[in-house]
Amino acid sequence: MTHPVSAHDNLADVLTGRPEAIRLLLDRGMHCVGCSVAPHETVAEACAAYGVPVDALLADLNGRPARARRTRRARGGASGGG
Repeated sequence: MTHPVSAHDNLADVLTGRPEAIRLLLDRGMHCVGCSVAPHETVAEACAAYGVPVDALLADLNGRPARARRTRRARGGASGGG
């Protein structure tokens, strides 16, 4: 997976394409690895189910601070996915 992860990406695809995502989700108490729901759920849906802020998870998955993403959006810059 070479494109930035968005809130609308399929969770199972993210886990398959970015193995480092497994640790990021587990560290947040998201036990999506191996779950039968993961192939049918988006990143945003999984975050909602676990009460995890989607912007924070996306920032970590994409390797940039969540605050920097919000600042660009506030200035009218590129917002990326989600």
